[in-house]
Amino acid sequence: MLTFRDQKILISGASSGIGNSAAYLLNSLGVNTILIGRDKLKLEKTLSQLQQPENASVIICDFFDEINLKDEFLKSVSDSGTFTGFVHSAGADITKPYKLLKNIDFDILNKLNVTAPFQVVKDLLKKPIFSSTGGSIVWLGSVMGSLGQKGKIAYTSSKSAVEGLVKSLALELAGKNIRVNCVAPGIVETPLKKELFSKISKESIKSIEAMHPLGFGKPEDVANLICFLLSDQSKWITGTTYYIDGGYHIQ
Repeated sequence: MLTFRDQKILISGASSGIGNSAAYLLNSLGVNTILIGRDKLKLEKTLSQLQQPENASVIICDFFDEINLKDEFLKSVSDSGTFTGFVHSAGADITKPYKLLKNIDFDILNKLNVTAPFQVVKDLLKKPIFSSTGGSIVWLGSVMGSLGQKGKIAYTSSKSAVEGLVKSLALELAGKNIRVNCVAPGIVETPLKKELFSKISKESIKSIEAMHPLGFGKPEDVANLICFLLSDQSKWITGTTYYIDGGYHIQ
């Protein structure tokens, strides 16, 4: 059984998808959870449906808003006391062939997937708000970080950057007993997947599903791995990317 001794964990993207499932699971295991997201109504709905809502709180934050990220977000986190874990699962996707890609497409995905959450970690460590006893940081990557796919140039480059960041940051934070890992899923049944599939043909959907020998994943499949990497049982794991993709990347 996973154990979480006196843990308090921040979860970005907690209003839907994988982050939402991680929030539910961690809360059900008795972990003090702080839910982060842009949509106040969705976050409050998530909070009301938790098994132990009294052991959770919400912070409204847009990772694209640098002023909000620097000031209001950090103040809200500081007021919540020290924490032991951070899960970055907020995400976005851009699918365009190279002829239509613009520099701003790279900027958008790099900011959300790499630079904004890195700045959050950096600022939190300055305070310091991270527990002096150490903890765990989990970045949501993608199997696309190690594989190519047509139309995914901007997306794959940002997710590849996540894998590199995790390795180097893990080395720098090891002295503080802070572990850093990446969870890289394949296609998971989330609102993002629903939006993506609404724009492509049935034939394309069948082709993508065929790339996953075990079929598409569920948010809770990924949440289980995230929770393990936050738990006491993973105390000797850092700088690693875990592919959880139903067999996608082994073909």
